[in-house]
Amino acid sequence: MKRFDVRIIFGFVLTIIGSIFLLENLGILHGGFNLLWAILIASAGAAALYVYAINRENWWALIPGCTLTAIGLNIALGVISPQLENMLGGGIILGGIALAFWMVFFTNRSYWWAIIPAGILSSIAVVDVLDSILPYGQTDGLFLIGFGMTFLLLGFLPGYDNQLKWAFIPGGILTLIGVLSLPFMEILFNIIWPLLLIGAGGYVIYKNFRKQ
Repeated sequence: MKRFDVRIIFGFVLTIIGSIFLLENLGILHGGFNLLWAILIASAGAAALYVYAINRENWWALIPGCTLTAIGLNIALGVISPQLENMLGGGIILGGIALAFWMVFFTNRSYWWAIIPAGILSSIAVVDVLDSILPYGQTDGLFLIGFGMTFLLLGFLPGYDNQLKWAFIPGGILTLIGVLSLPFMEILFNIIWPLLLIGAGGYVIYKNFRKQ
C-alpha cells in the first residue's frame, strides 16, 4: 500500500484556490478573498492536527490546530452567511479552543489541568451563542455556573485519590453565586422574602397567644 503523500493535500489546496478565483472573476462567487483566507488558515490548522495525528506526544499541536481550524471555519461562515457568523462566530472560535484542551486531557489524563481552560472556554462559548439568541440579561449567571461545574467535574474525576478534592471549594462557591445570579432568582426572592416575614410574624403572634 502506498504511503500517503502530503503533496496531495497541497494539490487539492491549489485546485480549490484556483476554483475560487475563477468563480470570483466570473461573478458567481462573492467574498472569494475572505474564503481564500479561510482555506489557508484552516489548512494551517489541519497541518498542526496532522502533526498530532502522527505522534500523540505532540499534544501541543492540538491547540493551534483546533484554534486555526475554528478561525477558518468562522471566516468561511461569514462569507456564506454573515448573519450566522454574527450569531455563532464567537462560539465557534471559543469552542474550537475549548475542544483543543478537551482533547489534550483525553490524550493524556495526567494533564488534568487542561479541564480548567476547556470547561471555562466551553462555558463562555455557550453563553456567547445564547446571548445572541435570548433576550438581554437572560444569561446572567450562566457563565459562573459553567465555571463552577468545571471545578466540580475536576473534583469528581476518578483515579486521582484526594489530589483534586480542593476543586469542590471554588466549584461550589462559583456554582452557588451563578445560581443566585440567574434572572428568575430575583423574582423568586421577591416572593420568598415577604412570605418568610409573614411566616415569622405569624409565628411570633402564635407564640404570644399560646403563652397567654
